[in-house]
Amino acid sequence: MITRRQFVRNSAVLAGGAALFGGSTACRGGAKAASKSRVVSVAAEDMLVDLDYNVGAVHRAFAVGLKELTGEGTLENAWSSLVSPDDVVGIKINCIGAPRISSSLVSINETIAGLKSAGVKENNIIIWDRMDRDFRRTGLEINRGPTGVRVMGCSTEWEGVVPWVAGYDRGVYVSFEDGTLKKFRELVGRGFTKEGSHREIFNSVAWLWTLIQQGNEKAKKYDKEIRRLNMDYNDREGIKRIAEEVANEFDGVMIEDEERSYFADIVTKDITKLVNIAVLKHNEDSGVTWATKNIALGVTTNKVRFHIDYCEKSIPEILAQPCLKDKAVLHIGEAAKISTVSVAGAQIARDNRIFFSRDPVAMDRIGLDILEEKRAAQGLESIRGIATHVAACARKGLGTDDLRRIDLREI
Repeated sequence: MITRRQFVRNSAVLAGGAALFGGSTACRGGAKAASKSRVVSVAAEDMLVDLDYNVGAVHRAFAVGLKELTGEGTLENAWSSLVSPDDVVGIKINCIGAPRISSSLVSINETIAGLKSAGVKENNIIIWDRMDRDFRRTGLEINRGPTGVRVMGCSTEWEGVVPWVAGYDRGVYVSFEDGTLKKFRELVGRGFTKEGSHREIFNSVAWLWTLIQQGNEKAKKYDKEIRRLNMDYNDREGIKRIAEEVANEFDGVMIEDEERSYFADIVTKDITKLVNIAVLKHNEDSGVTWATKNIALGVTTNKVRFHIDYCEKSIPEILAQPCLKDKAVLHIGEAAKISTVSVAGAQIARDNRIFFSRDPVAMDRIGLDILEEKRAAQGLESIRGIATHVAACARKGLGTDDLRRIDLREI
């Protein structure tokens, strides 16, 4: 097995003085971007106590890691190089798997303290994830009030299969025909229910779930079965039966804006800077989920359908939008405990590192190698072949997945 030290030597050039990747030129003092993306990992033997992050170890990791990332001499100056007192800063966390594995309260609190040290007003800090109910087991309390750090979901409603719910911006969206009734009709005409893969068929009938959510009477009878099949991927024939049954059942039905996925008001209207606290996890629908997916699928509606191609099309398109690309200043990658199977927290591998970067693609590329190593040690199959969204983000110009262009610094 490749050791961590060998990984550093073989996978990245530890070149000094590399400029940071990403963010606005104001955050880099107007410096011209260099060819390498810096990713800093900080290891501590006491990072975890049992399966809980250790406050002291995390503080040391932030202090060392952010100074190394930014080139600043103090932790306060490091934060001040990323945000200003006038900013409204969103902290995107991941609640899935809480309390066993989710963005830790320790890293969240450390981030809040850092932002406040840079002069950001307390009520101008917004901790968010998809829905209010996602916070139930995180230890965080919803707060939309005028005092204190705000904690909230993008909406109080589930956004996964409908084009729009309250809390999302009607003026900002991406558009894909995947998973729409219009596209399904085209596929049925080509006989895809006989030839299509389980993944293709499942995600191509996302429109049926949309109709269920919208209260369509004819669609309601499929509600229980669709929910079951969403949880039971081993039933490969179940979704095929439904697809064949509904092939011609909804002729004449139109779904308004069915091809659109709208962006959350939080990112389009509220925040001026974005800090991402992501948890390294396996996902059956995208291989690896870390920096890029934590943001992209946490700010958009109508997204169950994105997984038809392992999110290769959707994630780059979402992250390229100015409301995200121009505001993201820091990605914090928790990797001291890693979810190695698709059900978050069902199987965990231990590590002792937290990562920091301005380049989410570079961080994901490193994370993919780590996840592969941890899964192999547990006798699990490779997922590199389905983690196609990482390379797609690189092709979109959102960062680099080329190890020769990643300045990986291990501390």
